[in-house]
Amino acid sequence: MAETIKVEVDGALARKFREKALRCHGFKKGAMKKALEEAMARYVSSGEVDWAPLKGSIRSRLGAVELQHSAWRRTD
Repeated sequence: MAETIKVEVDGALARKFREKALRCHGFKKGAMKKALEEAMARYVSSGEVDWAPLKGSIRSRLGAVELQHSAWRRTD
């Protein structure tokens, strides 16, 4: 069953999304729908963040646990 969702998004973000959707899925009918459905599916299915790309790129004098606690305190 299909559902219509209407939202307002930033114009620059919408243009970038549209350009990428059309490049990835071709300049044909349904390209935007397919790209948005893929993005939404990834968003709702991701239970956790993939930190692997950042592994080793953060350097700190703190240990791993202390670094986590420091980050949590800044977001509270």
